[in-house]
Amino acid sequence: MNDATALAERIRLGELDAVTAVEAAIARCEEVNPAINAVVEPAFDAARQRAAQLDAERAAGGAVGPLFGLPIMMKDLFCHAVGETAYHGNRRLAELDHRYSQTGSVARRLYGAGAISIGRTQSPEFGSGQCPAASETALYGPTRNPWNTDHSPLGSSGGSAAAVAAGIVSIAQGGDGGGSIRIPASANGLVGLKPSRGRVSAAPDGEMWAGGAIEGALAATVRDAALALDVLSGNDPGDPYVAALPLPDRGLVGQVGLHPGQLRIGVCATLPFADIDPACVGAAQAAAGLLDSLGHRVETACPEVMTSNDYMYDYIRVIRASLTSALRSLEPVLGRPWTADDVEVGTWINYQRGAKISAADFIASRERLHRFTRQLASWWRPSGGEFDLLLTPTLGVTPPHVGHLVDGDERTLTSRLAAVTPFLPQFNVSGQPAVSVPLGIVEGMSADGLPIGVQLVAAPGREDLLVQVAAQFEQTAPWSHRRPAVTA
Repeated sequence: MNDATALAERIRLGELDAVTAVEAAIARCEEVNPAINAVVEPAFDAARQRAAQLDAERAAGGAVGPLFGLPIMMKDLFCHAVGETAYHGNRRLAELDHRYSQTGSVARRLYGAGAISIGRTQSPEFGSGQCPAASETALYGPTRNPWNTDHSPLGSSGGSAAAVAAGIVSIAQGGDGGGSIRIPASANGLVGLKPSRGRVSAAPDGEMWAGGAIEGALAATVRDAALALDVLSGNDPGDPYVAALPLPDRGLVGQVGLHPGQLRIGVCATLPFADIDPACVGAAQAAAGLLDSLGHRVETACPEVMTSNDYMYDYIRVIRASLTSALRSLEPVLGRPWTADDVEVGTWINYQRGAKISAADFIASRERLHRFTRQLASWWRPSGGEFDLLLTPTLGVTPPHVGHLVDGDERTLTSRLAAVTPFLPQFNVSGQPAVSVPLGIVEGMSADGLPIGVQLVAAPGREDLLVQVAAQFEQTAPWSHRRPAVTA
């Protein structure tokens, strides 16, 4: 299967039309989705109609955008598009066939570039459910990892990741509020680029977890990840945040293959509050060796503030309050307040706890998170620090079996979630860009045949450095020859 960049080029050159590209993606979905359950709400008829419309507009001399005719997937969580399903993994909203009444910035930019969504992908209920890092819901059941279907693709953008890894589409939309693009990117052998805060508009939503969550995409190649972010980037009137730096003149696509020069890169493969799987440590150390061989200055180093996990108490408070607010905004759809029977147990626990958070406590948590952000971001150049990038394992564990993150009592599930994400939510809080990349070397795969990604983190606004160095990994330790067990 072509990557998105190559497929979009073929369509632009007239080698195939949008209808043909969409029909091929639908056929791939029908072939493999029964094995992985990534696509939970297909939109095949609407995709066919949109493809025919685009082909007709092109024949009449219409403009051809950078994603013209490209089949994509959209996550079943807070990605507004008029008339499309808005179930958020919840059975009550599915029973009511709740649909979006407006189109948000992300869908508008994707569709404006010519992309065609063929369906919605699995996500935990309201981004919470039994576990926000799992892709298993009471409504749809579990999504399975295409590399080993006994294992989870993780989440929360796990359905999107599984769809790309299995070859259904080349790009799928996702969101990242605590690692939810980077987590499944690592678990599925993909490139997952979390943008800087303010790079992608959240319109019509507000801050999205006090600025901690942001939309993006999952892709199989670095150039596709760069292409997706070039399309998604931009601000809408009234956005509360704007990215620290504009994108380069040629966009991020123009950064693929550019030499970044000699960078100073810190490596943090362990943390004092977490037990990191040796396979994940080994992947980060192998990646450090590759960077050293490329001429970068690589050394063991870590921001001091990362050695504590205390910031998570405040971030969890923000997340819970945000969930309560989101559910209350949907009460007019239900026609009544939510009850425990309407949602999964984990969602209900977080909803109730969010309702008990006072305004003063919420503001106090945000203030502490702002101070944490200043301490963390100061480690990078040009904010006063001496390092250009930080390298870590993406995950603290390799992808667990299906059910591991959703079956058990609350304390057990909290511990299991924390084991997955020791290196990730810090950079949602700080708003820094981060990317998870696979490695096409032996250290890039687990004993269970599952990918192990590594994470690169840059200063705010420096997605260009991430793309340049990720492309170096892609060239030095290529992964395109690897295919999961379930592949269209």
